[in-house]
Amino acid sequence: MATHRDPSSTGYNIARDPNLVKNRIFIGNLPICTREELESICHPYGKVLGSLVQKNFGFVQFENEEIANKCAAALNKSTFKSKALTVRNASIKPKAINANAKKMNINAQIQGGIPMAVQGGIVMSAAAAATVVPINDCEIIVVNRENTKYAEFIEDRLRKAGMRVDVLFPNEDVMLSQVLSNISARGCLYAVLVTPQHEALNSITVNILYGVPAEHRNMPLDDAIALIATDFRSKKQRDALNASQLHPNQSRHPDPMQQLIDMLADNRQLTGLQYECIIKYLEEQREQQLKLELGEANALAKLQAPDPEMELQKRILSVMNKPSVTEISCEIMYPTFEVARADNRLMELLKDSRVMSALESLYNSDLTETVSQYL
Repeated sequence: MATHRDPSSTGYNIARDPNLVKNRIFIGNLPICTREELESICHPYGKVLGSLVQKNFGFVQFENEEIANKCAAALNKSTFKSKALTVRNASIKPKAINANAKKMNINAQIQGGIPMAVQGGIVMSAAAAATVVPINDCEIIVVNRENTKYAEFIEDRLRKAGMRVDVLFPNEDVMLSQVLSNISARGCLYAVLVTPQHEALNSITVNILYGVPAEHRNMPLDDAIALIATDFRSKKQRDALNASQLHPNQSRHPDPMQQLIDMLADNRQLTGLQYECIIKYLEEQREQQLKLELGEANALAKLQAPDPEMELQKRILSVMNKPSVTEISCEIMYPTFEVARADNRLMELLKDSRVMSALESLYNSDLTETVSQYL
């Protein structure tokens, strides 16, 4: 039986109140962060009433269960500070998730006696697949809840076009550009904006988020639905064609990561967190590829080896920084390697292969070794 706690009591935290558990989300695999940082990724989905951060997990409290579920669906499997989060409604226990996995009617194949499912081109266990929320093809952003029925009408029409669609009520304190950035980072293809003016004019604003971003403002509803549906079919056909041309042993990037890579290729502005996600992913891919090419032991040695170009520059600068034989008391031109790197003229010289070759020959010459003995 749930224990009732007095909100005015000392030490009360709404994110611990057992009576409000359905309005709360659980975030697993949480990196080191503050409560403010955790709440910041939840603000686009509704008003945050409280939060709790532990060593590698946390809780965030919302006003109602609907908002909590929408936030959990949006953030599950998303990346925060290079870690893939596991997010669910806090009232759902892990045992219940595993039980639901067994009941799911999924495309399963038996591999080594373990039920497996294909999700986004990645083979995973059925239990894991049950916790993966499919990426929506389109998010309908509703500025005013009075336009909910109009948004749901649009949602129904897009679903009939074969799309995964959801209605999103962002926190009014969050800028629209940030909401669109969050949606795009999850791999969503389209965002539809609904305002009271749109409903009055029977129109919507369409944002195409993949490839080269495009915004179509205040389009008549029928034209906008036709545009989205046609573009969606064309993209699916292109994706299917590209997938069929892959080598049998070649795999696609996960859809959210492919979206970020496409944004980078299109020279679109990314957030610091998005750059961090790409760097982390590419480092992991590089490590896997080196293991395939060199073997695990050799790959590890190569990854841990210092950068030869950086080491050569350090060796050259160590000679240049030493005082001459006749001027022992002279000041060092570059007291640290960082100061040397800040000298653009020096860095330009070091980029010249001829200068580098000459300096390396000088460093390895008998004359340098003889002079160095007296320094």
